[in-house]
Amino acid sequence: MQTVQGVPEPVVDYIESVIDRLGRLLRRDLVGIYTTGSLALGGYTQGRSDLDLMAVVQESVARRALEAVAAGLAHESLPCPATGLEFVVYPLATVRNPKAEAGYLLDLNTGSEIRPKTSLDPADAPPFWYVIDRAVTYQSGDALVGPSPGELFRPLPYRALLPVVVESVGEHARVHPGQLLDSAVLNGCRALRFAVERRWYAKQAAAQWAVSEMPGFGSLLESAMSKYPHGREAGRHLPADEVYAFLDDILTRLRQMSDPSEAPMSSR
Repeated sequence: MQTVQGVPEPVVDYIESVIDRLGRLLRRDLVGIYTTGSLALGGYTQGRSDLDLMAVVQESVARRALEAVAAGLAHESLPCPATGLEFVVYPLATVRNPKAEAGYLLDLNTGSEIRPKTSLDPADAPPFWYVIDRAVTYQSGDALVGPSPGELFRPLPYRALLPVVVESVGEHARVHPGQLLDSAVLNGCRALRFAVERRWYAKQAAAQWAVSEMPGFGSLLESAMSKYPHGREAGRHLPADEVYAFLDDILTRLRQMSDPSEAPMSSR
């Protein structure tokens, strides 16, 4: 296994256990295992970040094998030392033929601090998070097993990816009970920096960049960055009106970059 940088030893041990279980459960159907999200971008924060992993499998993998993976990686079976595990299984066709679709075979969320989810139907969820995760893996992900992301994945062109990024920020800009407002702000920063520089950055690095890009929201950005390392409960305590004003500003900028002729719109 390639060493995952910047994570504590219990997380490394856990990832090794995940790899071992996937190898035993998927066998010849397993093509590769990859990092995405904060693990890939060097922004993992213990006590706050999820562990974001994905596997690529052959097209012929059986449903019962996917169900066994979900059971074998469930927090009750393999306790996750992070806030949670977000794990997705993709068929080869999804990563080789880029489309703005969810395209997964299994989507599993499990852990002590995240809402559990097991889905075998990509129609269960909006596609933008999966599309973005695959783009992050192609750019910066590590191959824990199998060929490198650059060999296996094919990127979605920037002009096709940008509307997906707009959709992801629009989701954050909708009011959700108990929403992690600091994460919404930092994800907005990451989206804008991607749109400007055509490269993905970790949330904190994107927010530091945004302080000079959007000085009118400097105090909000500093507050979001300071709360992020202190757990999920801390992340709920930001001024909601400022957060949604910031996200509306981000959306206006992104929409104009996606389609310069489009007039500014309110997200709510």
